[in-house]
Amino acid sequence: MEALSVLLTNLGQSTIDFLPNLIGALILLLLGYVVGKVVGIVIEKICISAKVDKYIKSKGFKLSYLFKVAGAWIIYLLAIQAAFQYLGIMALATFVDKIVNFIPMAVGAAIIIIVGYVLGNFFEEQIKASEGKYSSLIGRIVNFFTVYVAIALALPFIGIDPSLVNNILLVIIGSVGLGFAIAMGLGLKDIVAKEAEKYVGSIEKSFAKKKK
Repeated sequence: MEALSVLLTNLGQSTIDFLPNLIGALILLLLGYVVGKVVGIVIEKICISAKVDKYIKSKGFKLSYLFKVAGAWIIYLLAIQAAFQYLGIMALATFVDKIVNFIPMAVGAAIIIIVGYVLGNFFEEQIKASEGKYSSLIGRIVNFFTVYVAIALALPFIGIDPSLVNNILLVIIGSVGLGFAIAMGLGLKDIVAKEAEKYVGSIEKSFAKKKK
C-alpha cells in the first residue's frame, strides 16, 4: 500500500508539474491558429491587389490561394514547433522545423512549374496561330520542352537531383529520333528506288545511243 501511495503521489505531482506546460502549449497553438488565419487572409489580399492571378492562369488555379495556404501553414507549423519545444518534445520539434523549411522551397518549385506550363501553352498557341505546315506538331514539341525545362529547374528546389529527368528526356529524344529515322527510311525507300531506276535507265539509254 505504501508503494502504491508513493506511486500515486508521484503521478499526481508529475501531472501538476506538467499541467502548466500543457496549458502554455495549447495557448501557443491557439495563437498560432489565429495568427495563421490572419496572415493567410492578408497575403491573399496583397496578391489580389497585385493582380498576381491575372498573369498566371491555369484552369481555375489561383496563385494567390497557394500563397495564402503556404503562409498560413508556415505560421501553424511554427506554433506547433513552439508547442513541442515548450513541452520538451525536441524530436518532434526538429521534425516540424524540417517541414517549415521545406514549404518555401516547395512553393518555389510549384511556381516554376506553373510558369513553365503557362509559357508552354502560350508558345504552342502562338506557333499554331502561324498556321504553318507543321505548326501543330512544332507547337506541341515546344510546349513539352518548355514544361520539361521548368520541371528540371524546379526539382533542385525540393532537393531532387534532375539527372533522372535528364536521362528520361535523352531516352525520349533517342526513341523519337530512331522512330523518325525508321519512318523516313521506309517512306523514302520507294522514292529512292524510283530515282535509282531512272538514273540507271538514263545511263543505259546513253550507252545504247553510243553503240548506234
